[in-house]
Amino acid sequence: MTFFAKNRTIFSITIAVLVLVVAASAIFWARGFKPDFKKGVERTGLLVITSTPTGASVFLDGRLTAATDTNIAYLDPKTYKVRIEKEGYSTWEKDVEVIADLASEIKALLFPVAPAIKPLTTTGAQNPTMSPDGTKIVYGNSGENGGLFLFPMSDRPFPFRQGPRLLINNQANFDFSKAIFIWGPDSKELIAQFTDDEGKISANLLVDSDQKDQKTQDITASLNATLSGWQAEIDQRAQTLALLAPEELKSATAEAKTNQKQAASKEIEVAPAIGLPGIQTDLINYFPTGLVFSPDEEKILYRNKEEKFKIYDVKDKKEWTLPEFTELKDISWYPDSSHLVIAEGAKISIIEADGENKMTVFSGNFIDGFVFANPAGSGLIILTTLTQGEGTPANLYEIGLR
Repeated sequence: MTFFAKNRTIFSITIAVLVLVVAASAIFWARGFKPDFKKGVERTGLLVITSTPTGASVFLDGRLTAATDTNIAYLDPKTYKVRIEKEGYSTWEKDVEVIADLASEIKALLFPVAPAIKPLTTTGAQNPTMSPDGTKIVYGNSGENGGLFLFPMSDRPFPFRQGPRLLINNQANFDFSKAIFIWGPDSKELIAQFTDDEGKISANLLVDSDQKDQKTQDITASLNATLSGWQAEIDQRAQTLALLAPEELKSATAEAKTNQKQAASKEIEVAPAIGLPGIQTDLINYFPTGLVFSPDEEKILYRNKEEKFKIYDVKDKKEWTLPEFTELKDISWYPDSSHLVIAEGAKISIIEADGENKMTVFSGNFIDGFVFANPAGSGLIILTTLTQGEGTPANLYEIGLR
């Protein structure tokens, strides 16, 4: 009988033990346990860092450590000063806590310090209005070849190559450059509202945003019923979303304070909307609960009774207070649901949802606080005259962010 045959049981046990030891070592290694012959096995943490664009330098406590995208393992549990920078782009900085046995994720969005700006329209864009779903802009244009135009937005790499589409030509009684536009909750129908020289409403044309060369239909006689139906749809949707928010948050909003005043006085007013400047109107309240949900519906922007802007994270049950803003014109969600677009004074900034890393992406003239991120997040749309002469109509421009 061979030696192996005589000791088969011992060999089997030895191999099994070795397999278990190797497997356990691999698990401990993957979890960040670091062997130290003086202190024994130490528990460490991991940083998983990505950036847009990639290839950015990563500094930990001032020391160049890696380039994105990267994983930095075996870090002692503590708070690190992380800085991510790339030439030609804004710098990202934050104090990040590394926890033993856990991976801390960083997703840094860097913006060009000198972004390209290109025109999207050239013949003027009066009263541009974004649809509630953020996929369409309608605007009026004067002149014989003017009318009501629609500018489609999309997630495709080059959405603006589609160009504006004419929905209705100007007519003898209807100059769409003088109309205001009210979107329905489905982002398909809208109302073009006209006023006379005395400021009184003269016509309300119902428009299908998917149709070209359509006939005009004045719904002034049924305007109240149409708006009431739209408001009911918006209210129902808002109340359904509001179920995700804790009761103490809903009662803490400025909207709640407004509603309390209305109940006491028996008056009904449309509270000022926040988040979508292009669809603010006295006829429709797009945010009846005062809660503005992020595109992924996992975060909530609201303004409390002290007039401070807050962010509530539905998933992680966290809350942040945004910093004070100077001459705030608008605040709205960026498509990634992790940032907000801030229009204040003569500049536009993007800030993280926790209130950190506020980065200026545009400084200059823009009109009526009109600023929106396109659905892909690759650019911001603004209304401005830039360097055109006095009296020149404003146009839509894209600020490139990638």
